[in-house]
Amino acid sequence: MTITRRTLLALTGLAFGAGAMPVFAQDASSLERIKQSNELRIGVTSAEPWFFKDPMTEVWTGVGVAMGEKLAERLGVTLVPVETTWANAVAAIQANQIDLMFVLDPTEERRKAIDFPEAPLFYYAMGALVSEDSDVKTWDDLDKSGTRIGVTLGTSLDKNITEMAKNAEISRFSNNDEAIAAFAARRVDAVVQFHPALVVQFSRLKLGKVILPTPVNPVPTSAGMRKEADSSFRDFVSEQFAALYKDGVPNQVFEAYLKTKTIDPTGIPGLIKEAWQ
Repeated sequence: MTITRRTLLALTGLAFGAGAMPVFAQDASSLERIKQSNELRIGVTSAEPWFFKDPMTEVWTGVGVAMGEKLAERLGVTLVPVETTWANAVAAIQANQIDLMFVLDPTEERRKAIDFPEAPLFYYAMGALVSEDSDVKTWDDLDKSGTRIGVTLGTSLDKNITEMAKNAEISRFSNNDEAIAAFAARRVDAVVQFHPALVVQFSRLKLGKVILPTPVNPVPTSAGMRKEADSSFRDFVSEQFAALYKDGVPNQVFEAYLKTKTIDPTGIPGLIKEAWQ
């Protein structure tokens, strides 16, 4: 369904009224709380390849989950997935419902509310799913009167396409799957997502084609966390991100996930920008 701002505010209020988790002592840092509870809580939402919940086992997998497991292992704690949405992720961090939200872009607006590690998690590029006969090559080609663009509400893509598109009509959906379903039903003419997500969606849909409209720019993504005076948790996450990126781990877990979906990763741009051609 399409989410309006009024609906979003109402749902956010309900979520915090019913699902708020107990807050640890104010003087306890995030790192101390994680070690005391023996849990690293990460936000998860329906958005392949970052997060995927198996409908049969209800087990979460995906690139974001795999990266969370790496950090949890190095902390010696258990990873705990907590369901949320992109639109509610920042509020969930502030409310101490989650410790980290992976694949959250460090926009200027988000930095006012939450914190981010210095080192990026990995890089991706904005892409578009369009009809097979589309001649769109640039973002300006997509921004035409009468063109209907679908995007996921509350994402950095929502912000980017809103700033870029002055003529096209934008429809916002609660998650990636709803946006793709709207494309399949021809309720939108294009869906804008980051290229790894579109690769997975296209392999499942077998409809249209995935393009990287020009100009193509690498976008760094990260993980959001609470603002606090004690920088120990932020420093730890930043050090881990830098080390994992240097070792190519984000690309390794991305390719491994694609293979679980019977997608051949050969030739698909990965998450390490230095390897892009």
